[in-house]
Amino acid sequence: MRATFGTGAVVEGRAVDCREREVSPGALAAAIRRSDAAGLAGSNRENNCDSDGAVSVYCEDPRPVHEHVGLVGPSTSVDVRPALAAAARSRDVSVAAASSLAAARADLAAVEVPDVDLAAARERVAAAREAAEAVQADVAAARGAVQAREDVDADVAVGRERLRAAVATASERETELVAAEQALERERERARRARDARSRRLELEDRVGRLERTVRESLVRSMWATFADAVATVPGGDPSVVGAEPGSFAGGDATAALAIARVASMRAPVVVSVDRFASAEHAADVLDAPVLLASP
Repeated sequence: MRATFGTGAVVEGRAVDCREREVSPGALAAAIRRSDAAGLAGSNRENNCDSDGAVSVYCEDPRPVHEHVGLVGPSTSVDVRPALAAAARSRDVSVAAASSLAAARADLAAVEVPDVDLAAARERVAAAREAAEAVQADVAAARGAVQAREDVDADVAVGRERLRAAVATASERETELVAAEQALERERERARRARDARSRRLELEDRVGRLERTVRESLVRSMWATFADAVATVPGGDPSVVGAEPGSFAGGDATAALAIARVASMRAPVVVSVDRFASAEHAADVLDAPVLLASP
């Protein structure tokens, strides 16, 4: 890890004491997160923290657990269960339900809900039917005109031509109506498939949610004893605040965050701004992680 401060000072090492520097814990944490926010891939990026150039940090990219315990200060708030589950994932802990969860997520991603526009299809049928009915009226009128002229032995050549044209147009309109009705039926079938797909998606979303909770609880359970040991190890920790049931914790958030950072595999540095460590090196040793020690 290398930290470059706005004054031009450069400090390298696994533990960097920033307490005498004019840089806030939040700026340090932002510097570490910046590579992900900027969409940079890979590790060992030099991450500029903010627009005023107060500090930049050259370090490994943070893992998801860093979002939970990457900054530990007096106002730290941490939800123990998801944070401890993230710590377990950072250590590649596997649980039985993980494969079922992966399969359910894949099934959910494969669900496609077709686009449906029944209203437009119905409108096309209505328009086609209206056009077909209108031309049928033209056919009837033309036929009546021919019959009337035949009744008086008048020339019907022009009338018959008009009748043939009207009949041809009527046939075209009838074909268009049939096509519109068939398209409407296909759209209705798509609507049925869409309803089935939405129902399937809801079922899978519910299954994924249940499996996510199962996996999280299994991960927390797998780490609970290790977490309890870590609470007893970090400065200011009290093992009595850790209940026997996984997730039962009555201690402070900073203590929980420090303990979770200790049990996690933290690639990126942890910003520590609580008065519990004599030095940055002490914090790095206790947390078994790179540390930027800052003033509260």
